[in-house]
Amino acid sequence: MRFSCLFAIFALLQSIIACPRIRAADSADCLGVVLDENGVPIAAAQVKFEDAAGRSYRAETDATGRFALHTLSSGDYKAEVRKEGFFVLAGQAVSLHPGSNELSFVLNREQEVREKVQVTAPSNQIDTQDTSQRSTLLARDIRDIPVPNTHMLQPSLVALPEIVQDNRTNLHVAGARSGDTQYLLDGFEIGDPVSGTLTARFNIDATRTAEVQTGRIGAAYPHSGAGILSLETPDGDDRWRFGTTNPTPGVNVQHGVHLGNWYPRFAFSGPLERGRFWFSNSISVQHTFGVVKQLPSNANTFEEWAGDNLVRLQYNISPRHILHASFLYNRANDSNLGLDALDPQSTTVTADQRRAFVSLKDQLWLHETLFELGVAADGGVLEYTPQGSQPYILLINGTSGNYFQHLSQRGRRLQGVANVIAASRHWHGTHQLSMGANAAGLVLHQSAQRGEIAALQATNPNDGTACTSPTAGCLVRRSAFTGPATPRLSNTQAGAYAQDTWSMSRYFVFQVGLRTDWDRFTQSAMAEPRVSANVLPFGDDRAKVSLGWGIYNGPLNLALIGQVLDQEQVDTFYDSAGTVAPPGPIISQFVLPAGALHQPRFETSSAGWQEKFGRNTLVGLELLARNGTHGFAFVDQQPSQPGGVFLLLDQRNDRYRSATFSVRHVFSENTELFGAYSGSRARSNEVLNPALGSIFYVAQQPGPVAWDAPNRVLTWGWAPTHIWSTQLSYFFEYRTGYPFSVVNLQQQLVGLPNSLRFPAYASLNLGLEKKFAFRGYLWAARVEAVNILGRQNPDSVVNNIDAPTCTSLVRSGCFGAFAGGQGRATTLRVRFVGRK
Repeated sequence: MRFSCLFAIFALLQSIIACPRIRAADSADCLGVVLDENGVPIAAAQVKFEDAAGRSYRAETDATGRFALHTLSSGDYKAEVRKEGFFVLAGQAVSLHPGSNELSFVLNREQEVREKVQVTAPSNQIDTQDTSQRSTLLARDIRDIPVPNTHMLQPSLVALPEIVQDNRTNLHVAGARSGDTQYLLDGFEIGDPVSGTLTARFNIDATRTAEVQTGRIGAAYPHSGAGILSLETPDGDDRWRFGTTNPTPGVNVQHGVHLGNWYPRFAFSGPLERGRFWFSNSISVQHTFGVVKQLPSNANTFEEWAGDNLVRLQYNISPRHILHASFLYNRANDSNLGLDALDPQSTTVTADQRRAFVSLKDQLWLHETLFELGVAADGGVLEYTPQGSQPYILLINGTSGNYFQHLSQRGRRLQGVANVIAASRHWHGTHQLSMGANAAGLVLHQSAQRGEIAALQATNPNDGTACTSPTAGCLVRRSAFTGPATPRLSNTQAGAYAQDTWSMSRYFVFQVGLRTDWDRFTQSAMAEPRVSANVLPFGDDRAKVSLGWGIYNGPLNLALIGQVLDQEQVDTFYDSAGTVAPPGPIISQFVLPAGALHQPRFETSSAGWQEKFGRNTLVGLELLARNGTHGFAFVDQQPSQPGGVFLLLDQRNDRYRSATFSVRHVFSENTELFGAYSGSRARSNEVLNPALGSIFYVAQQPGPVAWDAPNRVLTWGWAPTHIWSTQLSYFFEYRTGYPFSVVNLQQQLVGLPNSLRFPAYASLNLGLEKKFAFRGYLWAARVEAVNILGRQNPDSVVNNIDAPTCTSLVRSGCFGAFAGGQGRATTLRVRFVGRK
């Protein structure tokens, strides 16, 4: 009996010990990679395995496109792989055998014309491994959102709550100056080499994604400053594709018969060698003919011709060795650039712009590690030619004469990048390690010819006549320029980084990075630590809370620095008798300090929350606090008197605070709604930007920046209708009016800078698109109603306090009178979709 009991206990112990061994011997590990149709690994793709019992197992690909699932039971599974911007791979049968299994999945990028029934990944997914604060527009968003101007990419970017466009059409990301954002095209810097702004253009239909990052930015970005705007374009694939938009020109019959606005776009792509070598070519032409109704009928038109061509190539030397190349060329010519209600045709310029960009990127995978090396070169030429050589006259309520500056500017940049990204390593979780380096050289060559600027008062006190020319009694200030006007400036930048993204568990992701950037102009290097984290309260992709802090290198503006090598401005003031007022001619000059300057930088803290409610609704809240320090600005060293030295100092501090709440609901694959509210505050301790021809003889002063919009509401979406099977789309934007400053008769600042504001901006656009078959092909025609609310939404103002006072009878040309803006309009877009 005792022996029987001992035997039973021994057998029980054996079974307890043996069970894990049996399970371990029967378990399976899955190591896989997710690629696109051209063999390029896809990061942040969501992978799900489901067994016969309905149990799900999830993973996400790392930066090398790889994923791992461990200790699964061997057997049959159904695999699903999804990534925003790609068709979903669903119902893929997978059999796992005991031990290690290696799998490969291919996702096809979303196309409007589908070869079979395919489902796209919804746009309300949460990327659990990504700690950055980012927003994305996909190709469909850019194509279908009816923004006021749909033939260029920049106006479409305002559909992102982080981006606004000021009254001069410059883009501002998260309240920052246009040049404080790093602009990337397929991984290379594409911002203007001189100013850092986004001036390059290409076929909007060739934009695969437009993505903005404003907080928790990784260490791989060298000059991220206040944010990142990254643009991605296609390489082509094994299918021949052709598309065109607005191929037929229009006619404008205002003030005669003219070629109207015409924006034809063409894109074609395909294989040069199937399965190995692909190309894409995107061409667009823009012809704009406009009429300013407030000006005389014989001098109220402007015209622009512009064109661009983007060529992309991808060559797979082997499945683990890929080359990418691109070439972009821009050309534009504007006649009567600057024409508006306050600036007549004689004050405009003819602008000629050229830009070329070429890049080469080599990607090599060795032992599950990605080695990436890239080089790029770009250069641009900008020519501004006035309509004549008469003095440029500043009136109380506008301008006359000819613009004072003939400018020729050339900028060049050569850049190189190198990155090493290792596949995930396991140690107390998983680690994604990466490191890299970058270098760039920039050159500015400029020459200018500047004439006189004359500021007049409204009426001549001697005879009471209206002032239209710089005669005695009318002339109050004359500006002239002396010295050489041929600045030459160059700069060299270099940096390196290391970063680790640590997934400690299914509930926590931690990213830490350190980079350093050196700049030859400042003769210094700066350390930029960056940390961020995700907390996943449910351990899956239903919700995440993100926190982050970092220091970011601010880009330098060569055009700003180049003023110290340019001319001096000589100002002379006159009394009512036409004699020179004391102290006589005064000289203003821009100079560098004797000591070194610090590198501009931004310290950014951010927090975010995202959560999915049900399967179709994504709600988010993003908080951002950014402090810019050591920004460059010229400071008048003798603000109590006119003239003197404007010293370039690094004392500008920009502050930005924002809270953005957003909701995105996907009703179905063809019906989507997005809405966002942003409350923000963008201020600087040094608002003024003195430059030749625009100098205020006052001390630098604090205030809101010129694109500050404390309240902004943005919503857009689309849905099919039962009206002839059309698609209805809309875009609505409301924001606080931008601020502006007040000047006086002598063109000097009155009161605080940016102390008044334009009226609030509100615009609603509606689009109705119908797809139809013609000769075996599918076409789409969209009618868009722009600003159907009919609001003026002005973009210019008479800001001279000495102008006449506005009354019920005098509403234009008086102080505070607004003008310009997009009125009601109707546009037609026709595009070729593809074979039916």
